[in-house]
Amino acid sequence: MMNAKDAIMQIRALFEDMPMVDAPAPAEAPIEEVPVTFAEYSLMDGTKVMVSELAIGGEVTLADGTPAPMGEHQLADGTKIVLDEAAKILSIETPEAEAKEADETPAEMGNKIDEKMADEIAALVSENENLKTQVAQLEAKVKNGFSQVAELIEALTKTPNAEPIAQPKNNFSANVTTHAMKYERLEKFRNALLNK
Repeated sequence: MMNAKDAIMQIRALFEDMPMVDAPAPAEAPIEEVPVTFAEYSLMDGTKVMVSELAIGGEVTLADGTPAPMGEHQLADGTKIVLDEAAKILSIETPEAEAKEADETPAEMGNKIDEKMADEIAALVSENENLKTQVAQLEAKVKNGFSQVAELIEALTKTPNAEPIAQPKNNFSANVTTHAMKYERLEKFRNALLNK
């Protein structure tokens, strides 16, 4: 039968070799509503426009807040934007892009982005599987630890608390001091004073 000290040592050893696992980050953070801020741009003719984002899908309004008219517009820096009937940007052409040809076609760029995303997804899946394995190992160790704690408690309940307290002996003579004992104590006390 296992004694209490052995059980405690086994449980302590079990929990000491458990790996530390970082809590996984939440899968998705809640999407917060971000207010749209407009930046002011000037057209070639000097008209001021407000653009929510100089990207496809960005909204363009005139300075008075009305939607910009549909069609092609050129900003003061030479950038051309094409708007749909809802004043959203359909395409953007920058002067530098026209001056030099891109090394990669949009299809090639899209393939590279897809490959990069696939690699990131594969890495996340691998990390997720690793975390699942670690969690499963921890759960097994915790269950094992709890079963050992239960065995320890059971062993402790079956073990008697202590030996019964011995009744004091009525040995009056043990407290009697003899003349020789008194003399010996006085000699020790005197020697202690003299040797100071």
